[in-house]
Amino acid sequence: MDIRSIIDRELRALCQIEDDDPDYDEDVNLFDAGYLNSLGGVKLMAFLEERFSIEISQRDLILYPMNTLREICAVVERKLER
Repeated sequence: MDIRSIIDRELRALCQIEDDDPDYDEDVNLFDAGYLNSLGGVKLMAFLEERFSIEISQRDLILYPMNTLREICAVVERKLER
């Protein structure tokens, strides 16, 4: 399974997003649309760090937007390249 599919599956489970949700796509702002709140964001970061064996620092959160599935995948891919 590729990175995008893994993260998408976790987001759908964490946020209880149905497969046929017409508002959810890889570019929707997960916070603005109400899918994620701050606690959900922390849970998602913990999942990403554990699943991909990466560390997402406070600096990363400031430098790189992580509001959409596309942005989250880009950060994970960047971290895995190091």
